[in-house]
Amino acid sequence: MFSLHEIDVMRFLNALFGFLLIPALSSAQMQVKNLEELLRYADKNGPAAKQAMLQPKLAKQDVKLTASNLLPRVNAFATGDYYPILITQVIPGEAFGRPPGEVTKVQFGLPYVFTAGTEFSMPVIDLGKWAQLKRSKTQYAQAQWGSKAALEDYHIQLMQAYYQVLVNREVLRLNRENVTITDELIRVMDARLQAGVINPADFNRSKNLQLDVRTADLSYNRMLEQSINALKNLLAANGDLTIIENIGDYNWPVVSTPASIANRAAWNEAKFNIRAAELAVAEASRGGLPRLGVAGRYTYNYQTKFQDDFDPAEFSMANVGLRLDVPLFQGNYYRALKQKNQLLLDAAHYEQEQTEAQLTRQQADWFAQYTEAFKKNEELKEKVTASGENLKIANLSMREGVMEFDEYNEIFREYNRARIEYLQNLADGILYHLLSTQKF
Repeated sequence: MFSLHEIDVMRFLNALFGFLLIPALSSAQMQVKNLEELLRYADKNGPAAKQAMLQPKLAKQDVKLTASNLLPRVNAFATGDYYPILITQVIPGEAFGRPPGEVTKVQFGLPYVFTAGTEFSMPVIDLGKWAQLKRSKTQYAQAQWGSKAALEDYHIQLMQAYYQVLVNREVLRLNRENVTITDELIRVMDARLQAGVINPADFNRSKNLQLDVRTADLSYNRMLEQSINALKNLLAANGDLTIIENIGDYNWPVVSTPASIANRAAWNEAKFNIRAAELAVAEASRGGLPRLGVAGRYTYNYQTKFQDDFDPAEFSMANVGLRLDVPLFQGNYYRALKQKNQLLLDAAHYEQEQTEAQLTRQQADWFAQYTEAFKKNEELKEKVTASGENLKIANLSMREGVMEFDEYNEIFREYNRARIEYLQNLADGILYHLLSTQKF
């Protein structure tokens, strides 16, 4: 058994845990007012957007790495060596005041040698590295357009999923209205059945219609949940997602021609890909040219025997000079590299042609789909109006007992087909207008 004090402590901890849990639960709730707000959220939090934005950052670091090869380099070094056998040379004795014909063995240095120093180098003329830096800068621009192209694809997927959610939600609302209508229908048919004025088979068929509508409600609800899950998957969002915007009246703008692909990120990425490939060919052509650089070195040398009767020897030395490197034979490396880069340039041209064809077709398809939705809008609106009026008449006629079930069932289903087709066409029109005018 717990004491009263322990019970009070447990209540306090439970209340504290619940208080701390409230922000976590509220953070799981996500509300989106419109498509623009959704895209802003996706650009800030979506993994696909974050991954796309890494491309230019990585390319920028490549530019810095390449530029560092043209900057001065300073290196510090230290060595420690032990020479069990020192370098020995035979020198004529006259050099040491001995009789002619005698020789003297001379050892150079002491067995324990320690050195420390610094060395400096800087390229002065290196056409290959300069070409490499220029190519890196072009690849950085290419990566920027590549990032934008990836964001475009991501936005297109988000827009398609977003409007599919809106359509499925409206269809579900329509079916909820149908539930009310069929419930009223059953009430009327039951009254007429009790009065003995209808065939029991017609009552059963109306009951089946009611059950069809109720089971359709489950299917439409599942479709809505799946479309929301698809959207949440693109956002990598957990918890509930609520979209406030509804598909309402839309002011259909007139679009005379599809937008040019010149502003598409994938097209500009392909152009910079060609430029980078051209610079790679130029870089390979300059790789075998002579290179000139400045080099300097300072060294402190300390030598000893680690014996008391020998004084250590120590001295410093330094040099500064120019170094010229002339590649004579590199195993056919630069020639093979140039041929490879030429093939990559050809591949970049083919890729640009494919990109141009793909984007042109995509823009044309979007324009055609918007044009179709634009032209169908008024007809579908009239169809919804006419079928809606027919349904009102049918509902009234069924209450008055002057309409057979077969006729009512056909009118009811025509109205639903018209409404669903209108809603889907409306969502398609909004979506394909945004895509064909490149507002993504």
